[in-house]
Parts: sequence; C-alpha cells; structure tokens
Amino acid sequence: MIRIRANLYKITLALFSTLFWVNAVAQMPMGADALSLGHATTAKQSNAWAMFGNPATMITDRKALSFYSFRSYGIIALTDVAAHISVPAKYGITGLGVHRYGDDLFNETRIRLGYSNHWQGVNFGLVLNYNTISFGGDYGSASALGLDVGIQTQVAEKVSLGARATNINQPSYNNGDEDLPREMAVGFSYKLEERASLLFDVVKDVRFPVSYRGGIEIQVIEKLVGRIGITTQPNTYSAGLGYSSSNWKVNLAFQRHNFLGISPGLDISFFF
Repeated sequence: MIRIRANLYKITLALFSTLFWVNAVAQMPMGADALSLGHATTAKQSNAWAMFGNPATMITDRKALSFYSFRSYGIIALTDVAAHISVPAKYGITGLGVHRYGDDLFNETRIRLGYSNHWQGVNFGLVLNYNTISFGGDYGSASALGLDVGIQTQVAEKVSLGARATNINQPSYNNGDEDLPREMAVGFSYKLEERASLLFDVVKDVRFPVSYRGGIEIQVIEKLVGRIGITTQPNTYSAGLGYSSSNWKVNLAFQRHNFLGISPGLDISFFF
C-alpha cells in the first residue's frame, strides 16, 4: 500500500509539474547560457543555441556541436535534454537540433532543421520544427509540423535588435485537438562596456500574459563569464558561469522559481 501511494504521489506530482511548466513557459530557448540570462536571447549575437531561439543569430564562422541538460526542480521526470549541430556553408548556415522533454509517462520530442543568412546588414533565419508527444502505455501519440522565423540586426555600434515568431503556420496535434504554443518575441542587446552586455526581451504567447525577460553578461576574466537573469510570467531568478577556450566552452546555470524551487542546467559546445 505504501509503495502504491508513493507511485501515485510521483505520478500526480509529475503531471502537475508538467502542466504547470507547459502553461508557464511554453517552449523556452535551450542552453545554460540562455537559462542564466533569463532566456533573453532574441538579440544575442552568435548564439550557440539559436536553433531553439532566434534562428537568425546562429554562429556564423565555425561548425558547432552542442549538448544540453536541464532538470526542472530536481524531478527526474521533468528533464530536458537537447543537442544540435550548425554548419556554415557557401550560402548561409544550416543546422539540425533535437530536444526531448519528460519520461516514459509523458514526453515531447522536437526535431528542428534550420537555416540562416544575411542581406544588407540584416540576419534572417527559419526553422522547420517537427513535434511529437507520447503518453505511456496505450494512450497513444501525436505529431505536428511547425515553422519558426527570426530576424536580427545591429542598429548602432553597441545596440542589436532581434525578433522571432514560433509556429507561425498555427500547427496542431491531430488536426485540431491541441494547438502548439505560438509566441512572438522582440529584444535588444546593449554593450555596456567592453566586458559587459545587457539583454532584454518582451515575449507574448497567444494564450498567456506578456513575459518580460532580462539578463546581464559580464566577462570576469579573460575566459570566464558571469551571468544573471530575471523573468516574469513566471517569476524566476537565475545565475550562471561560462568558461571557454579556442575550441570548446561550457556553461552552468541555476534558475529559481518562487514556488517550485531551483532548477540546474548544463551545456557544452565544441567548435571546429
């Protein structure tokens, strides 16, 4: 009886947290650096995880291979894992990314194929996003295909602007049973000085109130970066560190939710 109650408690907690997380943040950008900056990455230049944010800001000079893991509030069932690769080509940049959230009880998988280029000082990008959800046992699965777009440009020596929109084709699972999250975001980055940058985003999901997100990134020493961030809807606070060398970098971040607690994230990228 005790074991049954414990399993029921875990299932209830997992379902509650899953619903809360989906309703609160939809499909947040990936990457521990984005997590520590409050996910304010719409205008962040040369973003290693742009495949899951604003595709216009993909890294442009080298091939990149990245891996990411994020565990919500220390619950194994609420774990995100993601990986992606981006490759510069003669005409723009192409990328492939994979993201999985959940466990055997419930999981969501995204496979993303992206492309970005630039024209007259404006970077632009798009991503085809194949989404699948699956429920444990014989409860079935569903899939849908979405399209994300983004732009980014530097409007002044220290100021960059960006915008993105997700699932602009209004996809839904099983032809109307459930719509995929749709949101628009605009943001800017401002270089405070040589070693510090300020980032700010305004994000609107069609189903939820406006979310404001901001972060500060500071180069502590030559290869070490510190970051802090804040979000509304939901209200969270975050911080993290990043260390880089010529061919790789690693980022560690922690996010605190006022009600649910602390969530850690870690990513590592390799450049060729």
